[in-house]
Amino acid sequence: MEELQFNCPAYLAQRFWLLCAERNETPGAVLRSFMLDEIAKVDSGFVFDLKSVTGFDAWAIREGRQQKRG
Repeated sequence: MEELQFNCPAYLAQRFWLLCAERNETPGAVLRSFMLDEIAKVDSGFVFDLKSVTGFDAWAIREGRQQKRG
């Protein structure tokens, strides 16, 4: 997967890292939650089943601890 790079004001980046720490979540979990919430605001029929897409339990992904497949 390609890594995306973008410029971000220092205060915004600092607030993001503080939010991750406050929620005790990984940066990916915080961004995923934000994106799902924003999509759901504009598309009321949007339903996303994380387990069916990733094969992992949503709680494990949110906590940054993915279970082994098998």
